[in-house]
Amino acid sequence: MQNYIKHKKKRETEELKAIRYYIISLLSFYLYGADISFNSYWLKLLHFKNGVSEIDDKSFFLSPLGDVSPKDELIATLKSIEDSDYRDINSTQCKFPARTRWLKEQFPSKNIKECKYLKEHLRELNFKTLYLVYASSYINAPASMFGHSFLRFDRDNSTPLLSFALNYSAQISKDTNLLLYAYRGLFGGFKGKYIITPYYEMVKIYSNMEERDMWEYRLNLTLKEIEKITLSIIEMQRYQSSYYFTSKNCSYNLLWFIDLAKEDLNLVNEFNYIVTPMDIIKALKRENLITKSIYRPSKRSKIEARFNKIRSKNIAKKFLEKEDISLIKNLKEEEQAKILDLAILKNKPKIETLKYRSQIDIKKSELNITKTNPIKSNLASKLILSSSFIGGRVAYHDIYDIDYDFNKGKYISFFDFLVKKGKLEKLDFIKIDSISPNSGLSSPLSWGLGIGFIDKSFQIEADIGKSYNFLDTLFFLKPSIKLRDRFKFGYRVGFLKSIDKTKIGMVSENGKEFKSFITYQIEENFALHLSNLKKENYLTIFYYF
Repeated sequence: MQNYIKHKKKRETEELKAIRYYIISLLSFYLYGADISFNSYWLKLLHFKNGVSEIDDKSFFLSPLGDVSPKDELIATLKSIEDSDYRDINSTQCKFPARTRWLKEQFPSKNIKECKYLKEHLRELNFKTLYLVYASSYINAPASMFGHSFLRFDRDNSTPLLSFALNYSAQISKDTNLLLYAYRGLFGGFKGKYIITPYYEMVKIYSNMEERDMWEYRLNLTLKEIEKITLSIIEMQRYQSSYYFTSKNCSYNLLWFIDLAKEDLNLVNEFNYIVTPMDIIKALKRENLITKSIYRPSKRSKIEARFNKIRSKNIAKKFLEKEDISLIKNLKEEEQAKILDLAILKNKPKIETLKYRSQIDIKKSELNITKTNPIKSNLASKLILSSSFIGGRVAYHDIYDIDYDFNKGKYISFFDFLVKKGKLEKLDFIKIDSISPNSGLSSPLSWGLGIGFIDKSFQIEADIGKSYNFLDTLFFLKPSIKLRDRFKFGYRVGFLKSIDKTKIGMVSENGKEFKSFITYQIEENFALHLSNLKKENYLTIFYYF
């Protein structure tokens, strides 16, 4: 009986709370005119799209219905601001400075006060310029194989490494294997979080440790517009949301901040299912938001550039292994300097190496490394059109596409399909081809993985082998294993060569099924593809979107 009374009282209390909440809501609606709750800027502040917020962290909302009702969240926010002391660091004004600023502008008669510490905080940050930074793909690490983008906030243009970076990434445990990573990444099994970190740390990770080239795109934004983004970052850095490889990823989530810079900017609405860093860069270019781009070569690119300048390559390799000064003493001083500079860049040099280099009065040679700007690449999704079949992929880049020097040998496809005579002949959920040639200093393995259906039969295939670069042509040989009904062992062999806007190649399975092809880039996002398989010729058009 006592338990029944307690339960009844608890239920009555909850009902009273609900009634009181709705009375306050109605009153607030009358007082504040909550019709502005569907203002596009308010919806952007709440990350609303298609009638629901994309933030699935309930603590981000002040109303129990805040993730589905912008009106309820507006009412709750106004009420919470009224009840909060702006001098308290934990107040609504301090936790949600972007919301507070916008509401203050909308209701000037309400005397809404901003967080007491906000001005001082913004003065300390003092961000003057904003960059979108793209790091090229790193196919040998699951978390990095699709490329990455983040924002960089500069206080001083002359010291970019001392800037701050806003990074959105999936929270992935170290023991996550490739298959689990692919599955959870495709279906939102990871949580994404915003993290602010010094830019030099990002350069250390991406450029030096993972050896990925980086491009920095300066955005055409005023100080006031950058401040709007900064206010939203202060709000968002403690919350998280579901992370998806192809849609709600690192690139897509940055657009919410960029959209907040301008009232009429709604780049988020342009993307629903597929978003890649290159798509974002191109979208920013279309809006005239990119004023300039800066290429930051990776440590690996610098090492390869220095090694290519050396004539005595065998001696250089031996010196890198032993750092024995006697190995290079018979060379000209200029050649010695090049080898020493390479060793200092690549190794943790010995003190003797540093001392000997200081005695040679020759300046370090300039590298002048150049690579294709990703802004000139094709979009990620592809449609294949021919007279006898249609096909395509959801994302990103496959072996038959034109290569760029920032993604050569890195082929990753999601949902690659082929339909012939009204029949689905192939559907690859994921297909990876890493064809990494011997660079002269390193000899990485080349590998591949494919999971999907062939003629309605489920198939898993994997291969691993070696690739070699000869006369600027990529040759590869990879022993393979397939599982479809039973295990089959074999090999894949072929070559790839790119010449400006043209790519030619040949791929063979077990030395029997030869497929030769040539792809010619007609213009951006259009290519002509001619292939020969089983003595049949196919002429197709590649359309990228």
